[in-house]
Amino acid sequence: MWGTMARRLIISMLDLVERPLGRPGWSEAVTRSRRPEQKRLEALLLDPQAGWSAERLDLRYPGAAEAIDCGEFVVSEMGDIDGDGRPEIVFGVTPTGAPSYLLAYRYDRGTWQAEPIYRDIRSVDFIRSVALGDLDRDGCDEIVIGTRPDGAIVLFDRGPSGYTAELIDTQQQGANNSNIREVAIGDIGHTGQPDVFAASARANEPVKWDRVPGFIFRYRKTGGRWERSVIEDHGGQTHTRMLRVGKVHGVEQVVSCAVGVYDIEHHCIDPEPVLQMHTLDADGTIKRETIAVLEEAIKSRSLAIADIDGDGVNELVLGTRSIGLGDHGKTFLYVFKHDAAAGAWTRQTLDTSEPLGFHCVTVADLDDGGRLAVIASDDGKGLIKAYRFLDGAWQAEVILSRPNFIFVNAMGMIHCS
Repeated sequence: MWGTMARRLIISMLDLVERPLGRPGWSEAVTRSRRPEQKRLEALLLDPQAGWSAERLDLRYPGAAEAIDCGEFVVSEMGDIDGDGRPEIVFGVTPTGAPSYLLAYRYDRGTWQAEPIYRDIRSVDFIRSVALGDLDRDGCDEIVIGTRPDGAIVLFDRGPSGYTAELIDTQQQGANNSNIREVAIGDIGHTGQPDVFAASARANEPVKWDRVPGFIFRYRKTGGRWERSVIEDHGGQTHTRMLRVGKVHGVEQVVSCAVGVYDIEHHCIDPEPVLQMHTLDADGTIKRETIAVLEEAIKSRSLAIADIDGDGVNELVLGTRSIGLGDHGKTFLYVFKHDAAAGAWTRQTLDTSEPLGFHCVTVADLDDGGRLAVIASDDGKGLIKAYRFLDGAWQAEVILSRPNFIFVNAMGMIHCS
C-alpha cells in the first residue's frame, strides 16, 4: 500500500546567505566567530519522483500576518499527532527577535495544510530539538521540545480544546545556563512505557570546543510526576550533541556521541568523540558499549539506525564534523556494522568532505526496490546527496545544491495519501 503513495523528503535547514562558498578562512569563522549571520529558514519538500523538484513551506505561525524568512533555527520531526493513522510534520521555529513556536503540516486532498500548535512558550528563547512519540499510549503522538537558555523540556499534549504544555524539567545546569541539545523518545528498558531522553549541556560556552560539561538524562513519569535519572555524565569533561533511540543488536538502545575537546596548547583533540550505546539491564543499571572513537572528528551531529544492506540487522549511518584547524579538517560519512561472529564493529567510509561535514543523515527507499538509500547533507559544500548501492558500490547523486553554506537540522521521508 505505502509503495504506491506519493513521497516527499522533508528538509529543515538554515541557508547561510551571507557567506559565499569558498571564502578564505571560512572554517575558522564558522566555528569561532561571534559575528551575526543572516540565516534563511528553509522547510523544503523534495519529490524523488519528479527529479527532486522542491516546494517551500511557509514557516509563519498559521494566522499570523508577518512572513518568516530569516531567523535563528528550525527543527522538525514526523509523527501522527491526531491519531488518524497519517503522519504530520511538526516544526519548531525560532525567529529572530520574536518568540519561538510550534506548527504542523499535514497532506490533505493534494495540498499541504498548516496547523497552529503552540506559541508564547514560557522560559524559551530558542527551540533546539523536537521529538514525537505516544508517551501516554492514547493513540496520538505527543510533542517534546528541548530548549535554551533555561534548559526547559516541554511536553505538548493534544486535547479537545487544543494543546496543553507540561514542563518536564528545567535548569539542569542552572538558570539561564542550560541547553537541551537533543531530545528523543523510546523504551530502552523493555517496560512497555516510553521515556524521554535529553542531552543537556551548559549553555554559556566560553569558546567553542572547550570543555563544556553535560549529561544524558532519562525522564520517566511515575505517579503523575517526572523522575530524572542520569544515563551518562561524560566524566564531567564534555557533553553529547547526537542522541538517538533505535534498535541495535535487536534491542532498543540510546545511541550517543560525545563532543571532543580541543586542546589549543597541544593542537590536538583530547578526549576525542566517542560513539556509545546505552541500555538498561534487568536490575535497572545502565549498560554501556563503546562502538568507536571518531578520530579526526570534533563531533557527530547525525545518525540513522536502519538495515541498509537488507540482511535483517540494523547498521549505523553517521556523519562527522571537524574542527577545521591544523590537521583536523577532513570529515567522514560512515557506516558501522556489527560482525556478530567476531563480536566487533566494522566501519566503511561512504564519502569524505570539508570541516562542516555531514550535518544530517536519513535513510529511505527511493525507488520502491526494497533497498534503503542513504541521504546526507554536505553542509560546507551546500549539497544534499542520495547514496544508492548500485552495481556493487555506493554511488552518490546530488539532489539539492546551494551556493552558500547550509546547516541541515532534520531530514525524513514522509508518505502522502
